[in-house]
Amino acid sequence: MKKIQFAALSLSGLLAGNELGTLIGLHPALRALPLDHQIAAEQALTSRLAKIMPIFTSATLIAVCAAAVDRAGRRGFASTLGAAAAITAMLAVTGLGNIPLNRATMSYPIEGDAAGWVAIRRRWERLHGVRVLLDLGAFGCLAAAAQSGRATS
Repeated sequence: MKKIQFAALSLSGLLAGNELGTLIGLHPALRALPLDHQIAAEQALTSRLAKIMPIFTSATLIAVCAAAVDRAGRRGFASTLGAAAAITAMLAVTGLGNIPLNRATMSYPIEGDAAGWVAIRRRWERLHGVRVLLDLGAFGCLAAAAQSGRATS
């Protein structure tokens, strides 16, 4: 496997795993906390991830697009192109949906009401679920492309 294909597959897999873990593990655990603790924890997490995820997701998109260019005209190209489209769509959902909700999360008062908080976070989680599906789809496409390039016996 070429280095760019390996990088795309690895970054995509790490991204999908990270996002799935937050969907099924981290955010449900935070919902079990008292409201003021939920707000503080989500704000701390959002602040931290706002510094990390743009680099991580951009590196993933660049690697996946480079992998698609590398595969042009060869087996696995369509799957790799599908992965690039899925990552691009995930970033569109993030930019248009999750990031505005992240801003609302960061500005929400610790003593704010539960109904307002729940409305922000449930919408964020629904959009995050879409992002997770797109990330998993991208990883699956890249795994299929990697298999298509292997010699068959």
